[in-house]
Amino acid sequence: MTPKWALRHLRRVLSRAGPVIILVTLIGMLLALIAQGGRPPNTILFAALSVVYAIPCLVAIALAARIATSFVKTLYKIRTHGEAGSFLYRLLFGVWKFGPYLLVKEGKLAAGENSVLHRVGGPGYLVIYNDSAVVTERCGRLERVLSAHLPKPKNYPYLEPFEKIWEIVDLRPQQWTFPVKGMTRDGIPVICEADIRFKIDDRPADGGAPKPPTDDEPYPFTPEAVFKAATARWIRDPDFKGPPMDWRGRVVVGFTEGILRNILAEYYLDWLLGPTGDEIEHPREVIRRRLEEQLQQEAPKVGARILSVQLGEIKVEDEQIPTQWIETWRAEWESQAATTRVEGEAELLRMEAVRARAQAEMLITLIRELQSVAVSDAELRPYLLATRLAETLRLMSYDPFTRAFLPPEAIRTLHRLQQLLGEERMLPE
Repeated sequence: MTPKWALRHLRRVLSRAGPVIILVTLIGMLLALIAQGGRPPNTILFAALSVVYAIPCLVAIALAARIATSFVKTLYKIRTHGEAGSFLYRLLFGVWKFGPYLLVKEGKLAAGENSVLHRVGGPGYLVIYNDSAVVTERCGRLERVLSAHLPKPKNYPYLEPFEKIWEIVDLRPQQWTFPVKGMTRDGIPVICEADIRFKIDDRPADGGAPKPPTDDEPYPFTPEAVFKAATARWIRDPDFKGPPMDWRGRVVVGFTEGILRNILAEYYLDWLLGPTGDEIEHPREVIRRRLEEQLQQEAPKVGARILSVQLGEIKVEDEQIPTQWIETWRAEWESQAATTRVEGEAELLRMEAVRARAQAEMLITLIRELQSVAVSDAELRPYLLATRLAETLRLMSYDPFTRAFLPPEAIRTLHRLQQLLGEERMLPE
């Protein structure tokens, strides 16, 4: 303890105990004067009587302190009278040295767990490593956020009377691997491992960029994020054996599990487990991206920031899929096959109707052309009929609608027939 610190503590003790000392001294002197009566004053006798008559007052003060110590020991369930007396002394006169103190590191209390300072509160000190932050409570109310850099750099945080640790927040990046059980859209139970990396949010409230780490502050944070994380704990049943539902459990169990289950429920098992080509994005990557986007929105509610999200292989939880699910698949496949078959039959009927209409139009066209040459010269009539027939069929083959129903051999035969007729005789005007 430095001389300046000792002098300050002595001044505090005198300012608080001085009035009591003066009062006891005055009572002793008054009783000494009464005992001497009207006799001549004797300085030595007067001093001795003052001390003798002050002893009962000192005994009464000591007895009151003993009673107060026993009361505090019983009230706060302190183990020994010495610890209770030390606590009362610190309450009345403050600390006179660096102590007692609590050591906080790696997100937990490393030293002083069973001390009065931890169970009851200050006065006392906190030694906090750079990887942790503390939220304190005083008289049933959350008081402040403390760390190695708060309230002042290079100073150890001081706990005020009855101020104690309420929650410790780990500032280091967290990585949790959690198996999520879900169900696909067709009712198949599946399991997928989610690997989540996150930390206490270090972005300002206005949405700026994260604070860069430094040598003095390797794990940056904001007091608002620490306060959110400390107050995000869920109180579970005492027999609950799952992961702790603090801010870390809220991110992984509360947010990740719920979001991933909802996403898996949107897809069929065939899509999740089926093969993908080079141009098609893998289903697991689609789900991972959707999960990360939604976690980025939810994590700040508990003072966290998502660093990365990875997904393991999606597997069927039970290798022997129950018969009813196989029947469900079979019914769906049969329904799809029936729909395809009906659509194919309808297409065949439509093609038959189109073919019949094309044939009818061909006959009508032939009849009209033949009627136009029925009154022609008798000598030229056979040749003219053959020529008109070949020409009509040739022109009809140019129609895309009719051409679709003529084989290539028929078109080549018509073309050759027209050439032969033209070489043999020229038609009259």
